[in-house]
Amino acid sequence: MSNSYENSATMDATDKRPFGFRDIIGYFFGDFGCNLSYSVVTYYLTIFYVSYIGIEATHFAALMILTRVFDAVNDPLVGYFSDRIKPYKGNRYKPFILVGGPLLAIISAFMYFDTSSMGYGVQLAVCAISYVAWDFAYTLVNIPYGTLNSVVTDSSEGRTKLSTARSIGAGVAKLPVAIIPLIVYQDKVVDGQVVSQFQGQLMFPVMLGLGVVALISFFLLYLNVEERVQPDMEKIKNQPSIFKTFKTLFSNRALIAQIIAGTAQTIFIYSASQLHQMTLQVKYNDGSLFSWFTLIEIAPLAIGVLMITPLVRKFGKRQVIIAPLLGTLVIYGTMLLFPVENVYLWIGLMAVANMFTFGFQLLSWAMISDAIDYNEWKQGFRSDGSLYSSYIFCRKIGTAFSSAAVPLLIAFSAPSLELNNATTWTASNVSAIYNMSILFPLFGFGLVFIAYLLVFNISKEDYHKMQKDLGHTIDNG
Repeated sequence: MSNSYENSATMDATDKRPFGFRDIIGYFFGDFGCNLSYSVVTYYLTIFYVSYIGIEATHFAALMILTRVFDAVNDPLVGYFSDRIKPYKGNRYKPFILVGGPLLAIISAFMYFDTSSMGYGVQLAVCAISYVAWDFAYTLVNIPYGTLNSVVTDSSEGRTKLSTARSIGAGVAKLPVAIIPLIVYQDKVVDGQVVSQFQGQLMFPVMLGLGVVALISFFLLYLNVEERVQPDMEKIKNQPSIFKTFKTLFSNRALIAQIIAGTAQTIFIYSASQLHQMTLQVKYNDGSLFSWFTLIEIAPLAIGVLMITPLVRKFGKRQVIIAPLLGTLVIYGTMLLFPVENVYLWIGLMAVANMFTFGFQLLSWAMISDAIDYNEWKQGFRSDGSLYSSYIFCRKIGTAFSSAAVPLLIAFSAPSLELNNATTWTASNVSAIYNMSILFPLFGFGLVFIAYLLVFNISKEDYHKMQKDLGHTIDNG
């Protein structure tokens, strides 16, 4: 069979060093830097603006949804133009990171500027403007960074190593983030009772420090990662319009599965962290324990990194994701049916449930590269940035809905709850927070399981044929 795709993307090995450990370390620092900002937004943005600044939950939810209008233009355009700009010294995606990295580090700090003493209109304006600016800077870094996975190497095993490094980077970023509760939660005596309260005025200096670390990380990414898979520039000139490019998304089941899984992750799994933090505060009366709880989210990485390569070689990426998730679903279901009263048992069960997610956490980014290859295989043209941006756009839609859903659901199920007022921590309010903290990850991982089981359609046999037809390095995937 002739290879009709052989000129669409080729390995440029003439003037670049071979793929190796330096690329893996550099790629690690990319998501480490991104998640020093993203994790704080996930864990603390709602608490900061609703509980500390005092913005109404419904107003905050509306702001989060309205800012997605900006994303509807921002994300696809960054992906589209990153695919089509003229490479600078053989790099098409790295220059975006060099520009966006400093912006992201600076804006991430100013999102948490203390406006609690200012007028309500000023508070709303600062919240909206800073979030839109942060979103733009994050897009400018994250879409080109994610696209690098498919152009640093064409080997599935190499991409698995990059995906693993990315996941470890995101996990390790939670270590400094885990220190934040020890700083911002302080015990106060209210009506003779010691309660844990959030001190939002401390967030700005904390984020300035994390911004410096993130900036160093982005420079380490830029200096250590090479772009090797180079597209045929003649085909780039003749690529279809942005509308036709995104139309192909609807026939790409592999990418649709990734979008379902990624959106479920941002809506339900990531936002569950806010609910876990609230559960520790109002049910177990110690919000500072969230520092230790954050560490259990890294446990799957420590276990999975030792097993992931041999497991993928034997079973393929899809099966390594699907099978362990059954354990996660069973544990969350049990915790919902039989509420846990001991905080250390609760943390322990959460840790075990999280360990079973190692396949998804370590391989999901590599699956994006497979979906991009699949699109090239079926459509005959390559659009790494455009397709990756569509995935990120859907994830960010999920982030907006999660930011809106958590305060709205709390307002509906626990309307009298005020996190900084212990007298409102009634049994019914506490029960509502606990149940949501279990239902969110249960539903989220359930959708991830369904997406990879029923929607994702690249079998090991299809993968090998696809890599052969595309002229890529053939290994087990």
